[in-house]
Amino acid sequence: MSEPRKFGPIVLAEGYTRLNAFGVLLGGFSIIPLLAFMGLIMPTLLKEVFEIDPAFHGRMTGNLGVLQEIIVIALMGVVGAASDNFGRRVLMVVGLCLVGLGLFVYPLAENELQIYGYRAVFALGAATAPLMYGTSMQDTPANRSRGQFIGFGSIATGGGVIVMGLTIARLPEYLVARGVTPEDAGIYTCWCMVAFAAIVASMVRLTWRAGRVAASAPREPVRRNLAQGFSGAVRNPRIALAYLTSFASRGDLVVILTFLSLWVVQDGWDAGLTTAEGTRRAGIMIAAINGIGLLVAVFIGRFVDRMNRVLAVLIAFAVAGVAYLGMALVADPYLNIALVACVFVGIGEISVIITGNALLGQEAPKARRGAVVGVFGLIGAFSILCTNYFGGIVFDKISRVAPFVMMGIVNLIVALVALYVLIRAPGMSAKDVRTST
Repeated sequence: MSEPRKFGPIVLAEGYTRLNAFGVLLGGFSIIPLLAFMGLIMPTLLKEVFEIDPAFHGRMTGNLGVLQEIIVIALMGVVGAASDNFGRRVLMVVGLCLVGLGLFVYPLAENELQIYGYRAVFALGAATAPLMYGTSMQDTPANRSRGQFIGFGSIATGGGVIVMGLTIARLPEYLVARGVTPEDAGIYTCWCMVAFAAIVASMVRLTWRAGRVAASAPREPVRRNLAQGFSGAVRNPRIALAYLTSFASRGDLVVILTFLSLWVVQDGWDAGLTTAEGTRRAGIMIAAINGIGLLVAVFIGRFVDRMNRVLAVLIAFAVAGVAYLGMALVADPYLNIALVACVFVGIGEISVIITGNALLGQEAPKARRGAVVGVFGLIGAFSILCTNYFGGIVFDKISRVAPFVMMGIVNLIVALVALYVLIRAPGMSAKDVRTST
């Protein structure tokens, strides 16, 4: 039997090349930040382009997020199951084209109906692109290197978000300083990301593996694939736990990428700052959260590859729960203490992403991995819907930091469930993880 291919320290799954691994990591650097851009640009679009009353920004942001996630929920499970039959690459390219189209038309909306309608176009791509990236992250490494590869993927994603926070987040202010109206600055910034989406789609076409992962397995109807994705959680409590980690971690991202920006921008308005200045500060805080991920992701990945992965989930979600509750204690996001809190949130966030995904990939059967990851994503989408809706309400009605309290509690609940699974059905031992293929 030939030695498996390696990508640096990562042992690759059978049939995957170094180019495939590089392409997936490059996708992490570009695809997830491309989708996260919507949350970052929303304060500018709402105020400068759509001219919505600031009193309704929280609820409208939440409602738009709910619309997007309803579409994602309707499609994600089906897309994941379909990818087991047709491969990840073709669906990713289609998704990126829809993302680009959505970003092109969205800032041109002239009334509330068009705002929601054009966001729906973007949502079609948002239902496809992150799922195909997440599934490819699970397909590419051997199980014994899964934590490390997800760690490298998190570094790539974090690096992409940092670059976006330090460049694209400042683009509206840069354009305004050179005589462009705030309205046009928001529109042109969106269109820059359209060009970026086209570049990313071309990169995926050239570097990702085409075809099915389990080519020798018979093709099942999409509906049956999807049903197997759900039934896996009934048969395997560790898959059920992995699904629950998706609910928590995706809600965490909503708070970071959507409500953090609204919190910072609106506090800036209270202090007499412009929308562009507030957006820049939000970009710095998001960069701090993701920057710490660049520093610790590989170490967390190596840690996860050397221990029982249910225990890893327990530790990660306990840390994250405490970190989000700590962020809610920050009185002023423009003080340096806010950046310290961002560091702890970043450690918690990267930990829950790596541990939850490593557990999922370990337990998901290869031939139906797309369906299982599709359900994983579907539950995450449902979480985003709930977090957008309830987060928007508590943001407007209770406090601008209330969404952080909400997600802190959710993370601690997942930690308690992980403790129960660890006692009743711990799964692979640390030794088994280190020697698995």
